[in-house]
Amino acid sequence: MLANMVCSFIKQASQGRQGRIETTLAKAKAARVVAEKMVSLGKKGQDKGKTVHYRRLAASRLRAPSRTQFDKEGKVKGKQRRDAWRESEDVVHILFDDIAPRFKDRPGGYTRIIKLGRRKGDAAEMAILEWVESEMAAVTEAAAAAAEAKAKPEKKEEAAAEEKSEEKSEPEAAEKEATEEEASADTAEEKAEDTEAAPKEESEEAVEEKADSEEASEEKEDAPPAEPETESADEEASAEGEEAAKPEEDDKKKGE
Repeated sequence: MLANMVCSFIKQASQGRQGRIETTLAKAKAARVVAEKMVSLGKKGQDKGKTVHYRRLAASRLRAPSRTQFDKEGKVKGKQRRDAWRESEDVVHILFDDIAPRFKDRPGGYTRIIKLGRRKGDAAEMAILEWVESEMAAVTEAAAAAAEAKAKPEKKEEAAAEEKSEEKSEPEAAEKEATEEEASADTAEEKAEDTEAAPKEESEEAVEEKADSEEASEEKEDAPPAEPETESADEEASAEGEEAAKPEEDDKKKGE
């Protein structure tokens, strides 16, 4: 009876559950002794060289031999059935691989009895037998909550500091953007002025060139046509010959 009760008590703690059973106070006290001895065997069996020996001892005392053969059921393979049984029904596996590691740092007192009062009918005293890791979990949860509570103000301060730095950086970024925009506008204006000034200069030069060409053409029109030098030289020579011939003609007329 105690073996079966302790087996059900161990199964209740499988897959990370708390594990508790409700029974009479006398049975709870008797099962408590067996359950704590089983946990001691499980802690001793954490050594790889001795684990097989202590697992066999626990299986013999709990009268829970292991099963190795599982037939296929429909589409479910035998290996899948064995894995499911091992996780939820294998008492030795749950004791050595799940419960014992939870209490590796605890020297004893792995269970707790909570009285519930008397049962109706026979007035038997009722109690709950449960594992103590619920208290440990509560302590760890409280520590985690305290750590979170401490971390929250730090996070708030960090967030406030980040917001302040962002607020400071935003005006600086705006100023930088404004200066960059002004510089780009100035450069654009300078380029526009240069582009406007270049055609103006070109047009002024063209007007000056046209004016110079017109003045030159007017001067050419006003100036008298130049006679060729050869004609002037011939005329001078003929005039000189005529002048030299006149005295000779005069002398002939007088001789006659």
